[in-house]
Amino acid sequence: MRILGIDFGSSSIKSVEMDSAFGRFDIRDYHEQTIRPEETQLDALNRLIRGLPKPPDKVIIALPTSQNTFRNLLLPTKDKKAIQSAIGFELEDDLPFSLEDASFQSVILAQGKQGSNIHVTITLKRHIVALIQKWQETEINPDVITTEEWAYRAILNRMLGTSASTGEDPILLAIVGHERTIFYLHRMGTPALIRETRWGGKDLTQAIASKYQIPLDQAETNKLDHAIIFHSKRPTDATAEQLEMSACLEGPCEALLTELRQIDLVARNVTQRGITLIYLSGGTALLPGLGHWLEDKLQVPVKPLLALSTITTSGITYSEQTDARFLLAASLPLTMVGNDRNQIINFRKDTFSKTSRSRELDLRAFKKPLMAVATVAVSLVLSLAVQSAVYKTRMTSTNTQLEKAIRTFFGQVSSSSLRSYMSNTSALRASINKELGKQRELNRLLGPNTRSPLDFLNSLSSNISRGLVVDLTEFKAGIPNTDSFLANDHPSEASLAFLVSNPQVAEKLTILLKSKLSSFERGKMEETAALEGSPQKWKISFSGKPTEDSYGR
Repeated sequence: MRILGIDFGSSSIKSVEMDSAFGRFDIRDYHEQTIRPEETQLDALNRLIRGLPKPPDKVIIALPTSQNTFRNLLLPTKDKKAIQSAIGFELEDDLPFSLEDASFQSVILAQGKQGSNIHVTITLKRHIVALIQKWQETEINPDVITTEEWAYRAILNRMLGTSASTGEDPILLAIVGHERTIFYLHRMGTPALIRETRWGGKDLTQAIASKYQIPLDQAETNKLDHAIIFHSKRPTDATAEQLEMSACLEGPCEALLTELRQIDLVARNVTQRGITLIYLSGGTALLPGLGHWLEDKLQVPVKPLLALSTITTSGITYSEQTDARFLLAASLPLTMVGNDRNQIINFRKDTFSKTSRSRELDLRAFKKPLMAVATVAVSLVLSLAVQSAVYKTRMTSTNTQLEKAIRTFFGQVSSSSLRSYMSNTSALRASINKELGKQRELNRLLGPNTRSPLDFLNSLSSNISRGLVVDLTEFKAGIPNTDSFLANDHPSEASLAFLVSNPQVAEKLTILLKSKLSSFERGKMEETAALEGSPQKWKISFSGKPTEDSYGR
């Protein structure tokens, strides 16, 4: 299978073709198409696609980092349905937008005694719709829409091997592009943080243009040919021009240094460990001396990320420019090979699943099938004529049966009323419903209470597993037996309070009660004073309206 990963850059479109078969993969080729001043990204993309030697079997792209967010959750369950329900419950109060407007994909990272570790990526539905509509103007249609952090996770896990899934020290990947820089924090084989800032090589270009009073295009050329930055131990053979250029670039690079220090503080807050290694990638990361300058300032090892050279199995060594510029394009196909293909974040599912494009048809190639369709159509017309005659006979018989049923149901009914009922089914239905309503009212006066608190308690207890031990300290639900004759169609408010042995039991209890109560509200969990020699317990309360099936009837 040939997989094509595509990366939209600010000045070019980059792609990597990867062959995958029998659990193995290798890089077939890589391509870059410059975006001309007079064309759009899609024009450049179409030119790139037309230049491919063979159409790909699968196409994978990534949502921009600014259009999605993610959470790593620990849920006290291993059941997939319970996990899906719990994810929505966990995200509901944590997002600045409604879940109805959002789309999320989740992956089970690991499962143990404490439950399941879940990685959830969330984006707005309108972002996916806009991206799919954009691709409809191209000559191919993406099969997978994933995220940048999931792609970077795949390549780092490939590079670091087993140490990526067991090491607790966070590793930072900084992709320094022309207009933006992405910081991806990787820990224990999982994305811990991703952040984007509007800083890149253009800031260095503007600093050079301002320093030497030259146009931006000339400043860009000078940056590519002569830019250099020195750390504290400057070489003795450095020229005055090089020292002046280094001093000019240190100012804008301080902004990058500030961002890295902030990421380190976040890493310490989240993981209680500082960053132990920084990988640099992106076109601007090729600035001579940038890695040594950052290492000198941060006192953290800084290395270039050799993306293609590290993952290839053919033994080919790629240039520094290729390794730095094609990181995302090479990382995307890795999410679809090996074991990673079973754990992939893909928004191209369900409502946004891929549909085949319609193509022009040559009717001459379908001459025989069309003749067969015509024959079937004639047979269908004849069949409908026969069925129409049969239906008329059955309608006459049905009308006779309906007339007898009306006379039986209403007892004595006049001929004029009978004709009205037969010609106006709405009036007949209204009369029947009115009569049935009377019978229901009589039944409610004499029948049993359908919303008994005991029935609710019996239904609740039968759904609590034997391993879930709780103490019910407060219970109110249903309608008392003395109110069985009242015309009350709505269940009364229910309130329950439990004593549980640990917070995990409370989470399981929450999932159970959400199916029993509508307008569900969970009270604050409070630690209760334990008697001497007794284990500690927590009190938690719930309230809401019982659902119809919560009484077990």
